[in-house]
Amino acid sequence: MAALKVGERFPSFTLKGIDSATYSMTASGAGPTLLTFFKNTCPTCMLIFPYLQRLYERVEGAPLQFWGISQDSAAETRVFGEQYSITFPLIPDGPDYPVSNACGLTNVPTWFLVEPDAIIRRVSVGFLRADLEALAAEFRKRLRIPSVAPLFVPTDGAPDLRPG
Repeated sequence: MAALKVGERFPSFTLKGIDSATYSMTASGAGPTLLTFFKNTCPTCMLIFPYLQRLYERVEGAPLQFWGISQDSAAETRVFGEQYSITFPLIPDGPDYPVSNACGLTNVPTWFLVEPDAIIRRVSVGFLRADLEALAAEFRKRLRIPSVAPLFVPTDGAPDLRPG
């Protein structure tokens, strides 16, 4: 499980994305941010990212940011993004994983929904269908976006759970 928990402050950081843009997490963020930590070779990460992309497409334009924090090189992260058609920012964590370590991560994927004041609102480790559905429902209610749910359709064949 992630060392950081709901209600705790997410650590500040600044990293460079594969798009060469600079991404900073501070207590003065513009809106909520969904940060998903991953590794390119992780099968559970490969499972979750298409659903994160689907969710991102459904909330695009809302005051919300999605960032994928990779534990791989920029080149490997770029390949992963292309393979899974990810259009939200992908950001390598850097040598020795400074942000992952500051979060106390032991498993990927791990995602955090962080409020503009840097307080963590939600945390999930691995692939938990119920957690993703709850996140989509929260976005639907909070951001008044009717097309967010359902996130899963019967033909997906998505499991209920896959540990990270």
